[in-house]
Amino acid sequence: MSKKKDQIVVWCTGISGSERSDYVREAVGECRKDGRPCRAVDIGELLKEVPPHLQVQPDPTALLDGNEAVLKLQRAYALKLAEERIEQAEEGELTIVSTHACFMRRGRLQSGLDMAMIKSTFAPLVDMYATVVDNCHDVWQRLQNRAQWRGYLSFFEVAIWRATEMAMTKMLADYESKPYYVLCRGDPAQALPLLASEPRAPSIYLSYPITAIKESEPELLKEAEKLADNLRDRGFVVFNPLSIKDVQISQGSAEQESQISDEDALAARKYLDSQTVSRDLQLIDQADMVVVYYPTQKMSAGVFAEMAHARDTRKPLFLCSFPGIAGNSSPFLGIFYTLAFADPPEMLSSLSERFLGKTVNPEG
Repeated sequence: MSKKKDQIVVWCTGISGSERSDYVREAVGECRKDGRPCRAVDIGELLKEVPPHLQVQPDPTALLDGNEAVLKLQRAYALKLAEERIEQAEEGELTIVSTHACFMRRGRLQSGLDMAMIKSTFAPLVDMYATVVDNCHDVWQRLQNRAQWRGYLSFFEVAIWRATEMAMTKMLADYESKPYYVLCRGDPAQALPLLASEPRAPSIYLSYPITAIKESEPELLKEAEKLADNLRDRGFVVFNPLSIKDVQISQGSAEQESQISDEDALAARKYLDSQTVSRDLQLIDQADMVVVYYPTQKMSAGVFAEMAHARDTRKPLFLCSFPGIAGNSSPFLGIFYTLAFADPPEMLSSLSERFLGKTVNPEG
């Protein structure tokens, strides 16, 4: 099967409870609002179209508890339907295939992919891979609210499942030499069609001292969120590390829901902390550039680690409101950044002209 002219296909994964399907629907809506044809191909929904005479279990979730050969048969039928949907696309259409990379259930990790079909049919068609992720606690809570999942997964297992979903999808993307993105449920879904465009919208990882200011200067977090929104309004895709709030749970904050036992939260803590670091570094890797917004005198180990990673991966890095930058002549600081700006309006104006080819009102 060959694609239509200018058709782009995105393979989008995400675990149950991540609201991947909702994110994809929102992305389709954003795409169509801009006048671009777009469709979602949801493998879970296609499983429901398997003919009754081939169904052993009509509930796709319950299939995970049965014979793996039966699951593979029904999945193959659904993937065949997905192939037909992709073939029906218009010229220039964005097609988003929404599915799982793997499943965690009853302490057992299972593949959600038919690698033979992906290799023979889908790999030549897919232009980009992505995984939709959300706060681990929110995912766990949503699963507890679903009868088919309630009691089947601990909070700790959800953390492992989410990390495995990302790892499997990224391995598939790397194997096919295609771009891979982690997309946070808390960020606008418009990011997906912007990244799956020709030309692709420029993307920014927004680094700022979250832990250092969240207790003493929480208003600065709101300023960082405002800056992210302003960058998006200009046409940038922004990856915001605060869109996933796992650290609050891992540190046992007051926001932790009582349904999670202390034992389960403790078991998940080291994984959530490690995943926070690896995910933020992945967000830097997938971005075109890094913006460091630093409107405080407080030290942040995280920001400086991210600056070092950006330098090591040769990402352009722009400082904004960085303390003392005007009079700092240290060669050690100089090796980290490309340009420094006194405030957000100056930076917005410069980056918009530099990367989007448009001049904006510096007051805007």
